[in-house]
Amino acid sequence: MIAAIAGSPVNNQEIASDLLAELVEMHVLVERDGLVRLNTAVFLQDDIELIVNTISPFAGELAAQVKECGRVFQQAPAEVTIFLAGIIAMVQGVGMRLSQGGLNIWEWKEYLGKYARSKVDFDEMCPAYEAIGPDYLNKTVLQGERYTAAFIGPGGDNFESLAFTGSSDQSKSYFRHLNRYLVDAYAMLANGEIHSQALFAAAEAANIYKGEKSRTAVITNEHIQKYGDAIQSIIEVISSYYERKLAVLDELLRSTASGKQGVAPANMYMNLWRYIRKLTARALYTNGFFTDSIPAEGCLTVFYEKDVELIRRLLL
Repeated sequence: MIAAIAGSPVNNQEIASDLLAELVEMHVLVERDGLVRLNTAVFLQDDIELIVNTISPFAGELAAQVKECGRVFQQAPAEVTIFLAGIIAMVQGVGMRLSQGGLNIWEWKEYLGKYARSKVDFDEMCPAYEAIGPDYLNKTVLQGERYTAAFIGPGGDNFESLAFTGSSDQSKSYFRHLNRYLVDAYAMLANGEIHSQALFAAAEAANIYKGEKSRTAVITNEHIQKYGDAIQSIIEVISSYYERKLAVLDELLRSTASGKQGVAPANMYMNLWRYIRKLTARALYTNGFFTDSIPAEGCLTVFYEKDVELIRRLLL
């Protein structure tokens, strides 16, 4: 149905009234003068090809600048680089900086009602979309009592996903609390605070260790002191670059199927930013700034102390 409307607005009588009301409240569709139009980002193959052709040169140029201003990360473990330079700077830091800059590109966060602060976008599954590749800077978090675990990457084995929870509420509750405990236990194991062969073997199965080699990092305030200036430089470089490109990006979004139906650029930036993030990350793997195992294995686990202020503020 969304694909049909993306091709051309349809008469409101062609859509069940209860479904239409739900999708309007969800900010996916809007009804004007008896016609139903798009009200969110819907990128079709032609749109995706245009986005990639426009953004790829930007991503390559930015990747070179990020590598230059992040030179201190050349001596850092790969896990520290992907988390601090990638997740904290490129994703969270840039997002906060642009939203605070009055650019109004996160308009969806002001939504009210049943679907408050939710954003639903659509991408045509096509060769152009598949060619972009996965989102290496995707992240989810799991909190323990002393530490938080960040699972980075498009998908793979980590200790949260490996536990079989069964179907009962008791089983789900048990494994939920167990995983929260494991956040602290694995971080303490990586820090050398505890020693357990059984826990070490479990950490190997969860891709936190491989043989005797650690495949994780425990981020502390000392890391922020060492890499903080580079983090801020990366945030500034990317944010100021796209502030200068805002007119180009606005025009790009207005030329998409959604834009032609009147969807405001501010309501499409969230989805566009996913493309920017994917293409920039890919360029940073190509130029050697990112050297971790996420492209090959799909997932990486990093831990951070809960009292690291910069991380706490950006990962709200």
